[in-house]
Amino acid sequence: MAKRDLRRYFGDLYMQGADIRLEEPMSWHTTIRIGGRVPLFVSPYSIDSMVKILKMMENEKIPNRLIGGGSNVVCPEHYGGIVLSTAHLNAVKIDGTSVTAQAGVPVNTLIWLCLSEGLTGMEFLTGLPGTVGGAVYMNAGAFGGEIGSLVKSVEYIDENYDLHSIEGSLCQFGYRYSLFKERGYKIMNVEFSLAKGKREAIESKMGEMLRKRLEKQPLDLPSAGSVFVRPYQDFFVGSTIEKLGLKTLSVGDAQVSSKHAGFIVNRGKASYTDVVLLIERLKESVFEATGVTLSTEIELWREVE
Repeated sequence: MAKRDLRRYFGDLYMQGADIRLEEPMSWHTTIRIGGRVPLFVSPYSIDSMVKILKMMENEKIPNRLIGGGSNVVCPEHYGGIVLSTAHLNAVKIDGTSVTAQAGVPVNTLIWLCLSEGLTGMEFLTGLPGTVGGAVYMNAGAFGGEIGSLVKSVEYIDENYDLHSIEGSLCQFGYRYSLFKERGYKIMNVEFSLAKGKREAIESKMGEMLRKRLEKQPLDLPSAGSVFVRPYQDFFVGSTIEKLGLKTLSVGDAQVSSKHAGFIVNRGKASYTDVVLLIERLKESVFEATGVTLSTEIELWREVE
């Protein structure tokens, strides 16, 4: 079967209201800096445009993936579908202690905007590299806090490409889990409920969280964040990998971080295959030693021709 030339959809996608880039390197859009060129990288300008484009791709049977900040994604060298980005969904509205942010707003941008308004509650996420949509999708957490605890409501696109709104209490937030992740729903807008605070105290807490992140995490090299989900509460993946003597284990330029064994870093020219093989070696070693089967927190995209 002849390979479909997706460039012929350029005009139709553009007229739905989107920025279109041809042969875009995914290594530019992931924090681990891995990924080959994709035929079309599409950034809708509005939620309405996102819905129309998703429906169009469903009708045309075009493979597609959604990406935010790319902080927990590893892309292959060949992805023959269309990548949709939330980069232009970046509006923020603040009304008293209610903060509404579209999916593409970087978490750190939101934290700094909250600081300027004297709003507290999000400081524990300081330094998190992702976007609002991705953080809520996986219920991102750090230093004892989880973003789901701050969510008042979420606007999302379901499997039929209809737009819905749901209260935060119904989102089934758990450890690295949400209703959206379970069902593959696409988050478009999130309303957070925060509290008034003093700027000096908020800024101090932000500084404290950033220091902790710098101390504990390998921020000096590209990575996709914490690789594995903790299988149960008292099982710490990073320390288990370290005890097995696997710190700095490498496959190609993909390496278990010397700073935190729960991270895989890109030492320069790591490939998707390097990361996948290293993950498999870690999973096999941990299973042989403990009987525990690890699952990944990061998303490993599959190749699509």
